[in-house]
Amino acid sequence: MSSAVACPNHREFARPPRPPSNKRGRIAIAMIGLGSLFTLAGIGYLIYAEIARSRLGDLVYEVSPVEREGWVTAPLPAVGPSDFPTSSDSSQDPESDGSKSGSVISEPLEAAQLFPARWTNPRYWSEPEWAGSLPYGRADLPDGFVYLNSAEIIRDPVVSSAADTLEVPAINLRTSVYGLAVYDEGGKQLWESPVDIVGHIPGTAHPGEIGAGWYFGHLESPVRGEGNVFHDLPDIVELIKHDPVDIIIGSADGEFLYRVTETGFIHRDDLVLDQTSASTVTLVASYPKLVYDHRILVTGELLAFRPPG
Repeated sequence: MSSAVACPNHREFARPPRPPSNKRGRIAIAMIGLGSLFTLAGIGYLIYAEIARSRLGDLVYEVSPVEREGWVTAPLPAVGPSDFPTSSDSSQDPESDGSKSGSVISEPLEAAQLFPARWTNPRYWSEPEWAGSLPYGRADLPDGFVYLNSAEIIRDPVVSSAADTLEVPAINLRTSVYGLAVYDEGGKQLWESPVDIVGHIPGTAHPGEIGAGWYFGHLESPVRGEGNVFHDLPDIVELIKHDPVDIIIGSADGEFLYRVTETGFIHRDDLVLDQTSASTVTLVASYPKLVYDHRILVTGELLAFRPPG
């Protein structure tokens, strides 16, 4: 008698049920969270952009004609009776022997006598004790520069070399200047974007020439990585309220000093490279930060020249 071993029927064994999968639910929650995060970031950016645009008016400032005239005609400060006691105010007897006691000031000096306004730089009027020797409202020209007569420049215009360097000592800026190339896009002329330097717009005035020279640079360039040569350009708005700010542009002909006369802004779609009958330069950068739909403008007028060498 033979025996047979029965093979188990696989159909008789039931697999344990799988737990319900939460993978799709987790993905859905993650997508919702990510979408909410982007939405909040977008709302935050829009709020920041509106606040930044609302402050564009702070960029507008123009140096007064009186102060500009004082850059070349400012009189030397003079001591008068209202400033310090003079010999005529002394109670010393003309017949006295000139002893030291006769010249002693019997009354204490007032603040206006110790710190006369005509001798004190305006930025220190509220705290005159910190004024030091900083000159009143004007800056001497750097060594080697001589004042230029604007009437002679207009009467005898010159053709100058292209700019090589640009310097703004007040914000510790010194950089090279590159003539930007122009290209055509859809029938519209555009110029290339400067990288880590300042770009001169072709067709605008060279240093020392009659007309407006336009110079572009980046305030910052987080996406393209093209530098931030004009990062501190907005600081000039406050600086010129206290002291002159100079823009020095160098070329093969020498160095030309332009003194900042005004600052402002304009929407990028409204920017026009205006010309002028004077010799001026305008520095331009995209503004505000992270928005870049406007342009900050810093304009200076030719004041002095230093020959090469």
